[in-house]
Amino acid sequence: MMDLADQDRLVALRSYDVSAVTQLHGSDSMDVLPNVPEARECYVRAAMQQAVLYGLPGVYQYAVMSAQCAPASPGDRWAVNQFDHARLMADANYQQFRVPNVDTLYSNAWLDLTAGPVELELPQFGDRYYTFNFLDAHSNASNISSRTYPNGPARFLIVLPDWDGTVPSDVRVFRVSTPIMWVLLRIQVFGDSDLEKVRALQDHVQIRPLGSNDFRHDWPVVTSAEVEESWEKFLAAFDTVLRVNGVPSHESAYVRQFGALQVGVEVPFAPDRLDEFSTRGASRGFSDAMEILDKSRPLLGKKTDSGWTRVRDKGAHGTNYLARAIMNFVGLGANVVEENTSYNTYVDAEQVPLDGANANYRIRFDPTPPSRAFWSVTLYVARTGALYDAPEGRHSVASSTAELRYDQGSLTVDISTVRSPTMVNWLPCPAGEFFLVIRMYVPEEAALTGEWTPPPIHRVEDPVAPDGTLP
Repeated sequence: MMDLADQDRLVALRSYDVSAVTQLHGSDSMDVLPNVPEARECYVRAAMQQAVLYGLPGVYQYAVMSAQCAPASPGDRWAVNQFDHARLMADANYQQFRVPNVDTLYSNAWLDLTAGPVELELPQFGDRYYTFNFLDAHSNASNISSRTYPNGPARFLIVLPDWDGTVPSDVRVFRVSTPIMWVLLRIQVFGDSDLEKVRALQDHVQIRPLGSNDFRHDWPVVTSAEVEESWEKFLAAFDTVLRVNGVPSHESAYVRQFGALQVGVEVPFAPDRLDEFSTRGASRGFSDAMEILDKSRPLLGKKTDSGWTRVRDKGAHGTNYLARAIMNFVGLGANVVEENTSYNTYVDAEQVPLDGANANYRIRFDPTPPSRAFWSVTLYVARTGALYDAPEGRHSVASSTAELRYDQGSLTVDISTVRSPTMVNWLPCPAGEFFLVIRMYVPEEAALTGEWTPPPIHRVEDPVAPDGTLP
Protein backbone atom coordinates (compact mmCIF):
# COMPACT_ATOMS: atom_id res chain seq x y z
CA MET A 1 0.00 0.00 0.00
CA MET A 2 1.33 3.43 -0.92
CA ASP A 3 2.54 5.44 2.05
CA LEU A 4 1.28 8.99 2.42
CA ALA A 5 4.83 10.32 2.14
CA ASP A 6 5.30 8.52 -1.19
CA GLN A 7 2.34 10.14 -2.90
CA ASP A 8 2.82 12.95 -5.38
CA ARG A 9 2.24 16.43 -4.05
CA LEU A 10 -1.03 18.11 -4.99
CA VAL A 11 -0.90 20.21 -8.12
CA ALA A 12 -1.60 23.92 -7.69
CA LEU A 13 -5.01 24.11 -9.38
CA ARG A 14 -6.25 27.40 -10.74
CA SER A 15 -8.49 29.27 -8.33
CA TYR A 16 -10.64 32.31 -8.95
CA ASP A 17 -12.75 34.88 -7.14
CA VAL A 18 -16.43 34.08 -7.70
CA SER A 19 -17.48 37.61 -6.74
CA ALA A 20 -15.59 38.95 -9.76
CA VAL A 21 -17.60 36.85 -12.22
CA THR A 22 -20.50 38.55 -14.00
CA GLN A 23 -23.92 37.37 -12.82
CA LEU A 24 -22.61 34.36 -10.91
CA HIS A 25 -24.35 34.04 -7.58
CA GLY A 26 -24.13 31.71 -4.60
CA SER A 27 -26.88 30.48 -2.28
CA ASP A 28 -27.61 31.33 1.33
CA SER A 29 -29.93 28.37 1.86
CA MET A 30 -29.01 24.91 3.12
CA ASP A 31 -28.39 22.15 0.61
CA VAL A 32 -31.20 19.68 0.04
CA LEU A 33 -31.49 16.42 1.96
CA PRO A 34 -32.48 13.21 0.17
CA ASN A 35 -36.12 12.41 0.88
CA VAL A 36 -35.80 8.67 0.32
CA PRO A 37 -35.08 7.18 3.79
CA GLU A 38 -32.22 4.90 2.76
CA ALA A 39 -30.60 7.68 0.72
CA ARG A 40 -30.97 10.16 3.58
CA GLU A 41 -29.35 7.75 6.03
CA CYS A 42 -26.45 7.22 3.63
CA TYR A 43 -26.03 10.97 3.07
CA VAL A 44 -26.07 11.82 6.77
CA ARG A 45 -23.71 8.93 7.53
CA ALA A 46 -21.15 10.41 5.11
CA ALA A 47 -21.65 13.89 6.58
CA MET A 48 -21.09 12.52 10.08
CA GLN A 49 -17.85 10.86 9.03
CA GLN A 50 -16.57 14.19 7.75
CA ALA A 51 -17.84 16.04 10.83
CA VAL A 52 -15.75 13.79 13.08
CA LEU A 53 -12.64 13.96 10.91
CA TYR A 54 -12.92 17.74 10.66
CA GLY A 55 -14.22 18.54 14.14
CA LEU A 56 -12.44 16.07 16.42
CA PRO A 57 -9.53 18.35 17.43
CA GLY A 58 -11.85 21.15 18.47
CA VAL A 59 -14.28 18.80 20.21
CA TYR A 60 -11.57 17.01 22.18
CA GLN A 61 -10.05 20.33 23.24
CA TYR A 62 -13.49 21.61 24.23
CA ALA A 63 -13.97 18.57 26.47
CA VAL A 64 -10.67 19.35 28.20
CA MET A 65 -11.76 22.98 28.67
CA SER A 66 -15.06 21.78 30.12
CA ALA A 67 -13.24 19.65 32.68
CA GLN A 68 -10.86 22.44 33.65
CA CYS A 69 -13.03 25.57 33.40
CA ALA A 70 -16.75 24.79 33.56
CA PRO A 71 -18.49 26.12 36.69
CA ALA A 72 -19.75 23.77 39.35
CA SER A 73 -23.19 25.41 39.12
CA PRO A 74 -24.86 26.46 35.85
CA GLY A 75 -24.79 30.22 35.42
CA ASP A 76 -21.55 30.78 37.31
CA ARG A 77 -18.33 32.06 35.73
CA TRP A 78 -16.09 29.84 33.63
CA ALA A 79 -12.54 29.70 35.02
CA VAL A 80 -10.85 31.26 32.00
CA ASN A 81 -8.02 33.79 31.55
CA GLN A 82 -5.96 32.38 34.39
CA PHE A 83 -3.02 29.98 34.57
CA ASP A 84 -2.97 26.67 36.39
CA HIS A 85 0.69 25.97 37.16
CA ALA A 86 2.15 22.52 37.76
CA ARG A 87 4.73 22.89 40.52
CA LEU A 88 6.37 19.47 40.25
CA MET A 89 8.04 17.65 37.39
CA ALA A 90 6.11 14.78 35.83
CA ASP A 91 6.87 11.36 37.30
CA ALA A 92 5.50 7.81 37.10
CA ASN A 93 2.31 8.93 38.91
CA TYR A 94 1.56 11.78 36.52
CA GLN A 95 -2.13 11.63 35.52
CA GLN A 96 -2.84 14.71 33.41
CA PHE A 97 -2.03 13.15 30.04
CA ARG A 98 0.06 10.45 28.37
CA VAL A 99 3.73 10.78 27.41
CA PRO A 100 4.63 13.92 29.42
CA ASN A 101 8.09 15.41 29.09
CA VAL A 102 10.47 15.64 32.05
CA ASP A 103 12.29 18.67 30.68
CA THR A 104 9.89 21.45 31.65
CA LEU A 105 7.26 22.51 34.12
CA TYR A 106 3.81 22.72 32.57
CA SER A 107 1.30 25.54 32.91
CA ASN A 108 -2.13 25.65 31.34
CA ALA A 109 -4.65 28.41 30.57
CA TRP A 110 -7.76 28.91 28.47
CA LEU A 111 -8.11 32.39 26.99
CA ASP A 112 -11.59 33.76 26.39
CA LEU A 113 -11.57 36.72 23.99
CA THR A 114 -15.34 36.87 23.52
CA ALA A 115 -15.42 40.11 25.58
CA GLY A 116 -12.25 41.60 24.10
CA PRO A 117 -8.44 41.27 24.13
CA VAL A 118 -6.36 40.05 27.03
CA GLU A 119 -2.89 41.18 28.03
CA LEU A 120 -0.13 38.64 28.65
CA GLU A 121 2.89 39.75 30.69
CA LEU A 122 6.12 37.73 30.59
CA PRO A 123 9.08 37.86 32.98
CA GLN A 124 12.75 37.71 32.00
CA PHE A 125 13.50 34.07 31.18
CA GLY A 126 17.22 34.58 30.56
CA ASP A 127 18.95 31.72 28.76
CA ARG A 128 16.40 29.05 29.63
CA TYR A 129 13.99 27.79 26.99
CA TYR A 130 10.30 28.66 27.26
CA THR A 131 7.26 28.57 25.02
CA PHE A 132 3.67 29.75 25.24
CA ASN A 133 2.05 27.35 22.77
CA PHE A 134 -1.21 28.90 21.56
CA LEU A 135 -3.70 26.38 20.16
CA ASP A 136 -6.76 27.77 18.45
CA ALA A 137 -10.16 26.09 18.63
CA HIS A 138 -9.16 23.76 15.77
CA SER A 139 -5.72 22.82 17.24
CA ASN A 140 -3.60 25.03 14.96
CA ALA A 141 -0.49 26.17 16.85
CA SER A 142 1.46 29.41 17.16
CA ASN A 143 4.06 30.44 19.73
CA ILE A 144 5.46 33.16 21.89
CA SER A 145 8.76 31.51 22.75
CA SER A 146 12.52 31.71 22.96
CA ARG A 147 12.49 31.00 19.22
CA THR A 148 10.02 33.67 18.12
CA TYR A 149 10.59 36.53 20.59
CA PRO A 150 13.34 37.78 22.94
CA ASN A 151 13.37 36.17 26.35
CA GLY A 152 11.52 39.04 28.02
CA PRO A 153 10.38 40.82 29.98
CA ALA A 154 7.59 41.70 27.59
CA ARG A 155 3.90 42.52 27.35
CA PHE A 156 1.63 41.19 24.60
CA LEU A 157 -1.92 42.11 23.70
CA ILE A 158 -3.71 38.96 22.50
CA VAL A 159 -6.32 40.00 19.93
CA LEU A 160 -8.48 38.53 17.17
CA PRO A 161 -7.61 39.13 13.49
CA ASP A 162 -10.17 41.92 13.00
CA TRP A 163 -9.38 43.80 16.23
CA ASP A 164 -8.45 47.44 15.74
CA GLY A 165 -7.38 49.62 18.63
CA THR A 166 -4.66 51.70 20.22
CA VAL A 167 -1.72 49.89 21.78
CA PRO A 168 0.92 51.39 24.10
CA SER A 169 4.39 51.56 22.56
CA ASP A 170 5.79 48.96 24.97
CA VAL A 171 3.09 46.37 24.16
CA ARG A 172 3.27 43.98 21.22
CA VAL A 173 0.18 42.76 19.38
CA PHE A 174 -0.18 39.00 18.96
CA ARG A 175 -3.10 38.04 16.71
CA VAL A 176 -4.83 34.71 17.20
CA SER A 177 -7.52 33.09 15.09
CA THR A 178 -10.33 32.14 17.50
CA PRO A 179 -11.96 33.64 20.63
CA ILE A 180 -11.13 30.53 22.65
CA MET A 181 -7.42 29.72 22.81
CA TRP A 182 -5.63 27.00 24.77
CA VAL A 183 -2.23 28.14 26.03
CA LEU A 184 0.32 25.56 27.12
CA LEU A 185 3.32 27.16 28.82
CA ARG A 186 6.50 25.10 29.16
CA ILE A 187 9.58 26.40 31.01
CA GLN A 188 12.86 24.48 30.98
CA VAL A 189 14.05 23.11 34.32
CA PHE A 190 17.74 22.42 35.03
CA GLY A 191 17.22 19.68 37.62
CA ASP A 192 15.41 19.58 40.96
CA SER A 193 17.57 22.34 42.45
CA ASP A 194 16.22 24.71 39.78
CA LEU A 195 12.52 24.20 40.56
CA GLU A 196 12.13 27.19 42.87
CA LYS A 197 13.46 29.55 40.21
CA VAL A 198 11.04 28.16 37.63
CA ARG A 199 8.11 28.41 40.05
CA ALA A 200 8.98 32.06 40.57
CA LEU A 201 8.93 32.60 36.81
CA GLN A 202 5.51 30.95 36.63
CA ASP A 203 4.21 33.33 39.29
CA HIS A 204 5.39 36.35 37.29
CA VAL A 205 3.33 35.36 34.23
CA GLN A 206 0.15 37.43 34.27
CA ILE A 207 -3.08 37.42 32.22
CA ARG A 208 -5.28 40.52 32.38
CA PRO A 209 -8.59 40.79 30.45
CA LEU A 210 -9.17 44.30 29.10
CA GLY A 211 -12.94 43.90 28.80
CA SER A 212 -15.54 42.29 31.03
CA ASN A 213 -14.32 39.78 33.57
CA ASP A 214 -17.74 38.16 33.95
CA PHE A 215 -17.34 35.06 31.79
CA ARG A 216 -20.76 33.42 32.13
CA HIS A 217 -21.72 31.21 29.22
CA ASP A 218 -24.55 28.78 28.54
CA TRP A 219 -22.22 26.37 26.78
CA PRO A 220 -22.86 22.62 27.20
CA VAL A 221 -20.50 20.76 29.51
CA VAL A 222 -19.12 17.47 28.19
CA THR A 223 -16.46 15.02 29.28
CA SER A 224 -13.72 13.47 27.19
CA ALA A 225 -15.29 10.05 27.66
CA GLU A 226 -18.67 11.31 26.43
CA VAL A 227 -17.40 12.86 23.19
CA GLU A 228 -15.37 9.73 22.48
CA GLU A 229 -18.38 7.44 22.88
CA SER A 230 -21.53 9.43 22.10
CA TRP A 231 -22.28 10.98 18.72
CA GLU A 232 -24.91 13.21 20.35
CA LYS A 233 -22.39 14.66 22.83
CA PHE A 234 -19.83 15.00 20.06
CA LEU A 235 -22.19 17.04 17.89
CA ALA A 236 -23.33 19.20 20.81
CA ALA A 237 -19.71 20.12 21.49
CA PHE A 238 -18.91 20.52 17.78
CA ASP A 239 -21.84 22.87 17.27
CA THR A 240 -20.68 25.00 20.22
CA VAL A 241 -17.10 25.13 18.94
CA LEU A 242 -18.31 26.40 15.57
CA ARG A 243 -20.77 28.93 17.02
CA VAL A 244 -18.28 30.43 19.46
CA ASN A 245 -15.17 30.35 17.29
CA GLY A 246 -16.23 30.26 13.66
CA VAL A 247 -14.05 28.74 10.93
CA PRO A 248 -11.36 30.02 8.55
CA SER A 249 -13.00 31.79 5.60
CA HIS A 250 -11.70 29.25 3.09
CA GLU A 251 -13.41 26.44 5.05
CA SER A 252 -16.88 27.99 5.26
CA ALA A 253 -18.21 26.13 2.23
CA TYR A 254 -16.88 22.82 3.53
CA VAL A 255 -18.54 23.30 6.94
CA ARG A 256 -21.95 24.04 5.40
CA GLN A 257 -22.43 20.31 4.76
CA PHE A 258 -22.83 19.77 8.51
CA GLY A 259 -26.21 21.46 8.36
CA ALA A 260 -27.50 17.98 7.48
CA LEU A 261 -26.58 17.09 11.08
CA GLN A 262 -28.30 20.20 12.48
CA VAL A 263 -24.86 21.67 13.25
CA GLY A 264 -24.20 25.32 12.50
CA VAL A 265 -27.86 26.11 11.77
CA GLU A 266 -30.07 28.82 13.26
CA VAL A 267 -30.64 27.06 16.59
CA PRO A 268 -28.17 25.10 18.74
CA PHE A 269 -27.83 21.39 18.12
CA ALA A 270 -30.42 19.05 19.62
CA PRO A 271 -30.45 15.35 18.67
CA ASP A 272 -34.26 15.19 18.66
CA ARG A 273 -34.27 17.49 15.62
CA LEU A 274 -32.96 14.60 13.50
CA ASP A 275 -35.43 12.07 12.10
CA GLU A 276 -34.93 8.35 12.64
CA PHE A 277 -33.03 7.83 9.36
CA SER A 278 -30.68 10.74 10.02
CA THR A 279 -30.20 9.50 13.58
CA ARG A 280 -29.21 6.06 12.34
CA GLY A 281 -26.89 7.60 9.74
CA ALA A 282 -25.23 9.86 12.34
CA SER A 283 -24.67 6.94 14.72
CA ARG A 284 -23.15 4.75 12.03
CA GLY A 285 -21.07 7.59 10.60
CA PHE A 286 -19.64 8.30 14.04
CA SER A 287 -18.60 4.66 14.46
CA ASP A 288 -17.12 4.66 10.96
CA ALA A 289 -14.99 7.71 11.65
CA MET A 290 -13.69 6.41 14.98
CA GLU A 291 -12.68 3.16 13.30
CA ILE A 292 -10.94 5.09 10.52
CA LEU A 293 -8.95 7.05 13.09
CA ASP A 294 -8.06 4.02 15.18
CA LYS A 295 -6.75 2.14 12.14
CA SER A 296 -4.94 5.22 10.83
CA ARG A 297 -2.67 5.67 13.84
CA PRO A 298 0.42 4.49 11.88
CA LEU A 299 -0.02 7.44 9.50
CA LEU A 300 0.90 9.75 12.36
CA GLY A 301 4.56 9.49 11.44
CA LYS A 302 7.12 8.39 8.88
CA LYS A 303 9.42 5.45 9.60
CA THR A 304 13.18 5.85 9.30
CA ASP A 305 15.58 3.12 8.26
CA SER A 306 16.83 2.94 11.86
CA GLY A 307 13.41 1.99 13.25
CA TRP A 308 12.37 5.39 14.60
CA THR A 309 9.19 7.21 13.59
CA ARG A 310 9.09 10.94 13.01
CA VAL A 311 5.79 12.63 13.84
CA ARG A 312 4.55 14.66 10.87
CA ASP A 313 3.27 18.24 10.63
CA LYS A 314 2.55 18.73 14.31
CA GLY A 315 0.31 21.72 14.98
CA ALA A 316 0.30 22.86 11.32
CA HIS A 317 -1.95 20.68 9.17
CA GLY A 318 -3.70 23.23 6.98
CA THR A 319 -6.64 21.51 5.31
CA ASN A 320 -5.30 17.99 5.88
CA TYR A 321 -8.20 17.19 8.17
CA LEU A 322 -7.55 13.46 8.49
CA ALA A 323 -3.91 14.02 9.48
CA ARG A 324 -5.02 16.65 12.00
CA ALA A 325 -7.66 14.33 13.44
CA ILE A 326 -5.19 11.43 13.76
CA MET A 327 -2.75 13.66 15.64
CA ASN A 328 -5.38 14.78 18.14
CA PHE A 329 -6.94 11.32 18.38
CA VAL A 330 -3.55 10.09 19.64
CA GLY A 331 -2.79 13.10 21.83
CA LEU A 332 -3.69 16.78 22.24
CA GLY A 333 -1.47 19.84 22.48
CA ALA A 334 1.03 19.20 19.67
CA ASN A 335 3.32 22.09 18.80
CA VAL A 336 4.85 22.92 15.43
CA VAL A 337 8.00 21.05 14.38
CA GLU A 338 10.02 24.28 14.35
CA GLU A 339 9.47 24.45 18.11
CA ASN A 340 9.74 20.77 18.94
CA THR A 341 10.67 17.97 16.55
CA SER A 342 10.26 14.48 17.96
CA TYR A 343 10.92 10.84 17.13
CA ASN A 344 9.65 7.71 18.86
CA THR A 345 10.37 4.01 18.64
CA TYR A 346 8.93 0.85 20.12
CA VAL A 347 11.45 -1.44 18.39
CA ASP A 348 15.18 -2.08 18.15
CA ALA A 349 17.34 -2.18 15.02
CA GLU A 350 15.95 -5.65 14.17
CA GLN A 351 12.34 -4.42 14.47
CA VAL A 352 11.88 -6.45 17.66
CA PRO A 353 9.82 -4.73 20.41
CA LEU A 354 11.93 -3.08 23.11
CA ASP A 355 11.58 -5.23 26.22
CA GLY A 356 13.79 -5.02 29.30
CA ALA A 357 12.90 -8.59 30.26
CA ASN A 358 14.56 -9.92 27.12
CA ALA A 359 17.59 -7.72 26.43
CA ASN A 360 19.84 -4.81 27.27
CA TYR A 361 20.19 -2.03 24.70
CA ARG A 362 22.63 0.61 23.55
CA ILE A 363 22.25 3.69 21.39
CA ARG A 364 25.19 5.74 20.15
CA PHE A 365 24.56 9.34 19.06
CA ASP A 366 27.19 10.63 16.67
CA PRO A 367 26.38 13.46 16.45
CA THR A 368 23.89 14.17 19.23
CA PRO A 369 20.41 15.43 18.29
CA PRO A 370 20.83 18.84 16.61
CA SER A 371 18.92 21.53 18.50
CA ARG A 372 19.41 25.19 19.31
CA ALA A 373 17.75 24.96 22.74
CA PHE A 374 18.17 21.41 24.11
CA TRP A 375 17.29 17.77 23.46
CA SER A 376 16.17 14.80 25.53
CA VAL A 377 15.59 11.04 25.26
CA THR A 378 12.78 9.86 27.53
CA LEU A 379 11.58 6.33 28.32
CA TYR A 380 7.92 5.33 28.77
CA VAL A 381 5.98 2.16 29.57
CA ALA A 382 4.57 0.83 26.28
CA ARG A 383 1.16 -0.23 27.56
CA THR A 384 0.25 3.02 29.35
CA GLY A 385 2.42 5.81 27.96
CA ALA A 386 3.40 6.61 31.54
CA LEU A 387 6.90 7.30 32.78
CA TYR A 388 8.65 4.26 34.21
CA ASP A 389 9.01 4.28 38.00
CA ALA A 390 12.77 4.20 37.62
CA PRO A 391 15.54 3.92 40.20
CA GLU A 392 16.84 7.33 41.27
CA GLY A 393 13.90 8.92 39.43
CA ARG A 394 15.88 8.84 36.19
CA HIS A 395 13.41 9.02 33.31
CA SER A 396 15.60 10.51 30.59
CA VAL A 397 19.00 11.59 29.40
CA ALA A 398 19.25 15.12 28.02
CA SER A 399 21.72 17.70 26.85
CA SER A 400 21.20 19.40 30.21
CA THR A 401 22.05 16.24 32.22
CA ALA A 402 25.15 17.26 34.15
CA GLU A 403 26.88 13.88 34.59
CA LEU A 404 26.81 12.70 30.96
CA ARG A 405 30.13 11.44 29.57
CA TYR A 406 30.95 12.04 25.90
CA ASP A 407 33.48 10.37 23.59
CA GLN A 408 34.88 13.01 21.23
CA GLY A 409 31.45 14.55 20.73
CA SER A 410 29.51 11.28 20.50
CA LEU A 411 27.30 9.94 23.26
CA THR A 412 26.61 6.31 24.15
CA VAL A 413 23.57 5.49 26.28
CA ASP A 414 22.97 2.07 27.84
CA ILE A 415 19.40 0.97 28.58
CA SER A 416 18.82 -1.91 31.01
CA THR A 417 16.87 -2.95 34.06
CA VAL A 418 20.00 -3.09 36.27
CA ARG A 419 22.97 -0.76 36.14
CA SER A 420 26.39 -2.30 35.64
CA PRO A 421 29.19 -0.58 37.60
CA THR A 422 30.87 0.27 34.30
CA MET A 423 27.83 1.94 32.75
CA VAL A 424 28.31 5.71 32.63
CA ASN A 425 25.31 7.04 30.69
CA TRP A 426 22.54 4.78 31.97
CA LEU A 427 18.79 4.93 31.30
CA PRO A 428 16.84 2.40 33.39
CA CYS A 429 14.02 0.44 31.78
CA PRO A 430 11.31 -1.89 33.10
CA ALA A 431 11.32 -5.67 32.78
CA GLY A 432 8.69 -5.34 30.11
CA GLU A 433 7.94 -3.47 26.89
CA PHE A 434 8.79 0.22 26.66
CA PHE A 435 9.30 2.95 24.08
CA LEU A 436 11.56 5.96 23.67
CA VAL A 437 10.87 9.54 22.58
CA ILE A 438 13.52 11.96 21.34
CA ARG A 439 12.57 15.64 21.62
CA MET A 440 14.59 18.42 20.00
CA TYR A 441 13.56 21.87 21.19
CA VAL A 442 14.14 24.50 18.49
CA PRO A 443 15.69 21.90 16.17
CA GLU A 444 18.43 22.81 13.76
CA GLU A 445 17.88 22.64 10.01
CA ALA A 446 19.37 19.12 9.78
CA ALA A 447 16.59 17.83 12.06
CA LEU A 448 13.85 19.68 10.19
CA THR A 449 14.93 18.46 6.75
CA GLY A 450 15.55 14.88 7.86
CA GLU A 451 19.27 15.08 7.12
CA TRP A 452 19.78 13.97 10.74
CA THR A 453 17.86 10.92 11.93
CA PRO A 454 18.28 8.95 15.16
CA PRO A 455 20.68 6.00 15.17
CA PRO A 456 19.38 2.43 15.61
CA ILE A 457 19.03 0.83 19.03
CA HIS A 458 21.09 -2.34 19.34
CA ARG A 459 20.85 -5.27 21.70
CA VAL A 460 24.13 -5.63 23.63
CA GLU A 461 25.89 -8.08 25.90
CA ASP A 462 28.93 -6.08 27.00
CA PRO A 463 28.75 -2.87 29.08
CA VAL A 464 30.56 0.30 28.03
CA ALA A 465 34.13 0.89 29.14
CA PRO A 466 34.73 2.92 32.33
CA ASP A 467 35.50 6.08 30.33
CA GLY A 468 32.13 5.91 28.52
CA THR A 469 33.49 4.70 25.17
CA LEU A 470 32.37 1.63 23.27
CA PRO A 471 34.38 -1.56 23.89
